[in-house]
Amino acid sequence: MDKIKESGTENAQYSKEIEHLKQMLNELEETNKHLIAATFREREMRKQLNDAIEELECSQKIIEDQNKRISESINYSRNIQEAINPDEQVLLSYFPDSCIMYIPKDVISGDFPWLYKKDHYIYVAAVDCTGHGVPGAMMSIIGTLLLNSIVGDNALLSPSEILDILHTRVVKTLKQDSSVVNSSDGMDVALVRIDTKNKEIEYAGAHRPLLYFSKEQGVVEIKGDRFPIGGMHYERKRVAFKNTTIKYESGDFMFMFSDGLCDQVGGAEMKKLSMARFIEFATSKKHLRMQKFESECIEYLDEWMANARQVDDILLLGIRF
Repeated sequence: MDKIKESGTENAQYSKEIEHLKQMLNELEETNKHLIAATFREREMRKQLNDAIEELECSQKIIEDQNKRISESINYSRNIQEAINPDEQVLLSYFPDSCIMYIPKDVISGDFPWLYKKDHYIYVAAVDCTGHGVPGAMMSIIGTLLLNSIVGDNALLSPSEILDILHTRVVKTLKQDSSVVNSSDGMDVALVRIDTKNKEIEYAGAHRPLLYFSKEQGVVEIKGDRFPIGGMHYERKRVAFKNTTIKYESGDFMFMFSDGLCDQVGGAEMKKLSMARFIEFATSKKHLRMQKFESECIEYLDEWMANARQVDDILLLGIRF
């Protein structure tokens, strides 16, 4: 009897062990199924990842090609703009103590200098077009061609007459007088006509001033009229541009510039450079020749900006008589 009991007990233990082994086997089979499924999922994910990488690489190649074409187009546009804009050497041929400081925010600029000689008169302008980069550069080409046409095709004109005609032609060219077109694009201009025979300067401005330094009066800021060239939003307030005439003497000098100069943010408090600071700087450097002034002005701007970004195109023209 004892042996039978022992045998029954052993059989019960064996049965439990067999059930446990079966349970483990079922769990292993279930785990194996999950592993197989996970393997398939991993393979599918790898395939999707490889496809995504190939697609990204293809997209990157397309973007790189597009960026290359855009960069080539912009660089070519810069060459065209540089060919149209007057070279500093031309200004130096008229006024040996002069400079053109030209610092575009982007590769191409909405600011441009303009020169035109007619008889013993020399027209000089600093022009700041709406925007910068490609849109500003397109406006600058329009401005240059219109100014050349206005002065070249007409009898001797005063600066105010030129600005009045320029405004009318910009409005017409951009179709701003049409109810369909809602454009306020245009330009701010400081324009002088220098009479080298009678030593006289005649100035007119659209938002842009003339800074004149004389031995007798010191620095004089002559402000432009408070409406731009182009656009219809000032039309009700607009009147004819006015002229200011100055007799110049040997040693006197002047500056014309775009708003990118005085609006440049920098300094310890990240404020605008301002007209007052520029006048202070220019006064402290009044003994320098213009080419030297240009290089020191660039250094001054670099120090002022420090880690700040350039906010706009910068243009400055300086002439000493």
